[in-house]
Amino acid sequence: MNLTKDAVLEIGCEELPSSYIRPAIDQMVAAAEASLKDHRITYQHLYTYYTPRRLTLFFKGLPEMQQDVNKEVTGPLVSIAFDEHGLPTRAGEGFAKAQGVSAASLRRQMTSKGEVVVAIKKGGGRLTSEIMAEVFPEVIKKIRFPKVQRWGNGTFLFARPIRWICSVFSRTVIPFEIAGLYSSRETYGLRALKQGPLDVVEAGDYLEVLKQAGVIADPAERRNMVWNKVQQAASELGAVVPQDPDLLDDVNNLVESPDVIMGSFDPHYLGLPDQVIVTAMREHQKYFAVRDKEGTLLPRFIGVINGTPKDKQVVIRANEGVLKARLEDAKFFVAEDIKIPLEGWAEKLSGITWLEGMGTMADKSIRLQKLVKKLVPLFGLSKEVAKVTEEAAGLCKADLATNIIREKEFNSLQGYMGGFYAIKEGKPSVGEAIQRHYWPRFSGDKLPGTPESAVLSIADKLDTIVGCFRARLIPSGSQDPFALRRQALGILQILLANKYAVSLEDLVKTAQSCFEGKAKPKEKDEVLEFLKGRLQSVLESKNISYDVVNAVAATEAPTFIDLIEKAEAVQSSKMEKDFQELAIAAGRVLRILPPKKLKVKLSQALLKESEEKDLHKAVEMVGEAVAISLEKRDYTDVRQELQSLVKPIHAFFEKILVMDKNAKVKNNRLVLLQETADVLLSLCDFRKLVYASENTTK
Repeated sequence: MNLTKDAVLEIGCEELPSSYIRPAIDQMVAAAEASLKDHRITYQHLYTYYTPRRLTLFFKGLPEMQQDVNKEVTGPLVSIAFDEHGLPTRAGEGFAKAQGVSAASLRRQMTSKGEVVVAIKKGGGRLTSEIMAEVFPEVIKKIRFPKVQRWGNGTFLFARPIRWICSVFSRTVIPFEIAGLYSSRETYGLRALKQGPLDVVEAGDYLEVLKQAGVIADPAERRNMVWNKVQQAASELGAVVPQDPDLLDDVNNLVESPDVIMGSFDPHYLGLPDQVIVTAMREHQKYFAVRDKEGTLLPRFIGVINGTPKDKQVVIRANEGVLKARLEDAKFFVAEDIKIPLEGWAEKLSGITWLEGMGTMADKSIRLQKLVKKLVPLFGLSKEVAKVTEEAAGLCKADLATNIIREKEFNSLQGYMGGFYAIKEGKPSVGEAIQRHYWPRFSGDKLPGTPESAVLSIADKLDTIVGCFRARLIPSGSQDPFALRRQALGILQILLANKYAVSLEDLVKTAQSCFEGKAKPKEKDEVLEFLKGRLQSVLESKNISYDVVNAVAATEAPTFIDLIEKAEAVQSSKMEKDFQELAIAAGRVLRILPPKKLKVKLSQALLKESEEKDLHKAVEMVGEAVAISLEKRDYTDVRQELQSLVKPIHAFFEKILVMDKNAKVKNNRLVLLQETADVLLSLCDFRKLVYASENTTK
């Protein structure tokens, strides 16, 4: 009986950067899973544990031996391996002996070459512990980090020095060496307490051994502990700490034995903008901001520390001193910045390069003013909106020249500070547009909200995309240094949320017109395809399938909103029997047409057969009805009108030979089908729709 056991691999090292930990664990999992699969080793579960000082894989339910394997080896023809009496020949005996089986066990199998003999070789499994001794060092070697150090003889690379390797299968050490370091059953606790070595006698005891030493290796358990301690501390203050999952993940990766401290700062710093104070705490010190129950920021903070020091007050005073220095810097920067009006800072943008060879931020600001002026009427917005948006466009990049952003201490506050300064100058609407013009900044982020900020956000993102394409800084594969995919997605999300009825082509052409010089011939199409490429992400929340998106995107639509409404109409009826019949009929038309349109006109005189006359009449009638429905943007009605073409299309193909010997007749019939296709494509390209049944697409 192959009993199951547990195994643990722990890499103990100097503190890893928070951002390195999760990717390293993911790489370890991928390497281990692939290698164990190749070695025919299964397991019940693979758990991952990590802290700043350890990366761990824990295997639950491993077999003692790898699985046996039955391998088939094809031999000579039966007529060669056996004589006419069914006895093995010398060739048959030789083949069986070479494969380590008896001649009597050879099986017969029919192949393209005839009936051959087959030997079934049964391979016994190796010990899992032996295989793990080969797998584990390879898993470690396959981890890649953004920055590495050389170890051992200089060929082994790792982010930080490895101090120990704990590698145990059940109660046995899995022995291997890497970079001069040998595996053992030893792990270590907290560095500050100099705990260790600690023996992991049984692999299953791993977590408990560390927990007894105060180390919480399970990241989920540690994360909950951190949050509970933060919440408890806030409760003691009679305050609340808003949810901040990203900060919680960061601090979770910085500690092994979490505890919290509660500190304070001088209330006079509350005269600074909230975001400045929160940024000083969150970005630099990883503190949680504290607010009262009404949401007002309090002069307190909660920090997460690693282990419990002998004297917390010493740690608190040290942290308060660091925060005070940060806030003092911020206070100085803001005081200096407000001495100059925002327009004055905007004048300094000529000294800041936007893209190499593509001008300065001042040039970008001028383009944005031109662009929003053109976009406002396209979106059907008022002159009042235009006035505010143009002013905001000219000032939205001004804070890049200010002290607080330029000194890099608070550069994550781009946009926010510019808006704050504008509001302080008595321009609330302008300030709000500036503060929100980077939104959405990431997946799931808020959308701008107001018309002014929505237009400015679209303009800024569109200008960046068009500019990067002009500079040939186009995303490829996983490379997207200017986050153009995210910005394209943001444009589509804002258009959809505000129902701005404008074509993507008009948007691209309008943005291109604000740049000096002519765009390259294919540039507009490249940008347009790039924007359309983000459609699937936008429509995921609407449950629109990828094939419907592709089918609709391949056709003309007067505006982006029309494209969305088309997709919704197709998605809602795609699985209906009538629509599937329409898809079959449309497919017959679309698939027979040549890639390029014929330039000849339809001749009614050449329509001799009743079926082609009937199709022509139906196309004219349906075409007129579809045009009316398109004008009303009623795509459900378009779909219903197209249904009338199903019978005449099938009748046409059943009775008419399209490729007639007479070239004029053939071309005339192809033109008729082209006109039919034009009407069908007013809804979608039916060829791109995917159905489970093969019959549906024929």
